[in-house]
Amino acid sequence: MNYRYFIKKPKRAFIEVTNHCNLNCQYCLVGRQGELSQKGRTTFHNEMERSFGYMSWETLNKAGVELKQFGIKDILFFFQGEPLLHKEYPEMVKFLVDLKFVVSCFTNGTELKKTVAEQLIKNGISKIRFSIDGASQETYNKNRIGGDFDRVIKNLKDTVLLSKGTKTKIEWQYIILSSNEHEIQSARKMAKEIGVDFFTKGFRESVPDLIPKNPAYRSKYLKKPCNDIFNQIGICWNGDVVPCCYDIDGKEIMGNVTNETLSAIWKKKTYAQFRKNVRNVNISPENEPKICIDCLRWK
Repeated sequence: MNYRYFIKKPKRAFIEVTNHCNLNCQYCLVGRQGELSQKGRTTFHNEMERSFGYMSWETLNKAGVELKQFGIKDILFFFQGEPLLHKEYPEMVKFLVDLKFVVSCFTNGTELKKTVAEQLIKNGISKIRFSIDGASQETYNKNRIGGDFDRVIKNLKDTVLLSKGTKTKIEWQYIILSSNEHEIQSARKMAKEIGVDFFTKGFRESVPDLIPKNPAYRSKYLKKPCNDIFNQIGICWNGDVVPCCYDIDGKEIMGNVTNETLSAIWKKKTYAQFRKNVRNVNISPENEPKICIDCLRWK
């Protein structure tokens, strides 16, 4: 095995405190659309095949130590699920901040009440990104199924006010879909009035009916080979280590931080071979990992 598949290590990690979610967005399981459709299934969140749970303090403690020793700098403290469903999330953020990580949270905003936002900001979180895909209840509920638009907007306003004079950055992310492309300007205006940074994001096309009608709004592919796997590493709620944020169902588990060091996991022959197969996709396409074939980011 060529040494270069070991030497470059990621500086960013995503940690999943839970894969439970209080919403059921139909485009959630990005990258799983091909395999799931063959089974007559969909990409709604509740179609996830791996077990559901919440990260324990024991697992987070082990993960924090391992990530620090591994050289990780930035932590995206979420993955598949709504992180704020974990009742100890603010305290867990503080634990990671105290370890000198830069910690970010992406949330649907439904559970980000004022008291929770105060705790997160006080505990030193670097960024809170709200995912709000609509500028009205009618449109929002088509996309964030089970959500309450007015409640989320109130939480956003409260969080923005609480962040004034702090180092915590607040953002509004708007995924452009066929169901909401007509409300982009309304959302942008609303964000300006609230005083929050607003940006649109291209839809990774897991549901054909939701592809924007305006070609200018469609997501652009990056050209393979993928380099994301050299820039990030993921830890699921139970400690399983996955190589990519599109490995939603844990199809390529490389090890588990509860009983292995992250350095040992990274150096495993299976992990190194995975990285080599991804890197050499244009030379040996027959060896491309299965989870990469339907990737909606790299093509």
